[in-house]
Amino acid sequence: MSIPFRTDRVRVIVFLKRKPGLTKEEFSRYWQGPHAELFMSLDIVKKNVIKYEQAHVNDKYITAPQAMGLTAPDWDGLVVLDGESYDKLFEIFLSEEYARIVAPDEEHFIDRPKCQILPLDLFTAIE
Repeated sequence: MSIPFRTDRVRVIVFLKRKPGLTKEEFSRYWQGPHAELFMSLDIVKKNVIKYEQAHVNDKYITAPQAMGLTAPDWDGLVVLDGESYDKLFEIFLSEEYARIVAPDEEHFIDRPKCQILPLDLFTAIE
């Protein structure tokens, strides 16, 4: 039996670590404002992204996993990108437009070498 993954979309999650010296408030404000506007302004993003979400870490509950015997995560946020294919989503990150406009802007608020990208096939159990 094959697993019934969705064929209409895929998801990429980017785990973000804020730039040293920035407060969480400064990180969130910049990411949610100027950076998001810049990212969403790209033609390649408008063409290739179905859904763009930011998930900002909730400081009140960040240690809750420890009560379950788990390690508290060390991320400051997640980017959730849905697209029709991985090719379309990764085309964004590999584009000249992204390299010229967005990548330099990331230096304002994230520690880029510490970020990670996770491509995910989707199985929707409840919608």
